[in-house]
Amino acid sequence: MKISANDTRQIDLYLLKQLSPQDKLLMDARFVLNPELQQTLQWQQQVHSLIKIRGRKQLKAQIAAVEKQVFAAPEHVSFRERIYRLFK
Repeated sequence: MKISANDTRQIDLYLLKQLSPQDKLLMDARFVLNPELQQTLQWQQQVHSLIKIRGRKQLKAQIAAVEKQVFAAPEHVSFRERIYRLFK
C-alpha cells in the first residue's frame, strides 16, 4: 500500500502536535491497524529529528558569524568593550 500525500501531511501534524484530540485518536487507531503507516510515522520522526539537528547547526553557525563580525571588526570596538564590562 502506498502512503498518500494526505497521510504524510496528517503524520506531520501528528508529530507537531497540531491535531485535534479526535484526529489524534483516529491517527493512533490507524497506526495500530496499518503497520505500513506506522513505519512511515517512524521514518518521519527520524526526518523531523534530522531537520531539528540541522537547524541547530545552522543557527550556531549564524551566531558564530555574528560573534566574529562584532568582536573582530574595528568599527564595533565600543560595543565590544561595553559587553566585556558587563561580564567582568
